[in-house]
Amino acid sequence: MAVALKEDYQRALDEQKKEVRELVMAGLEQIKEGKTKDFNTVCGRLEKKYKDEAISN
Repeated sequence: MAVALKEDYQRALDEQKKEVRELVMAGLEQIKEGKTKDFNTVCGRLEKKYKDEAISN
């Protein structure tokens, strides 16, 4: 049972990493399109999203 939980945890962690990469790439695309002029703004939004999400879990 412990092995199954570890595999589930690893799968969830890998999925979160993938989601973060996609969000960062979307933020960079927004900068290229001129929708966001400051990379710190993009990072701030990501940081806020994940801090809030971590609290709710």
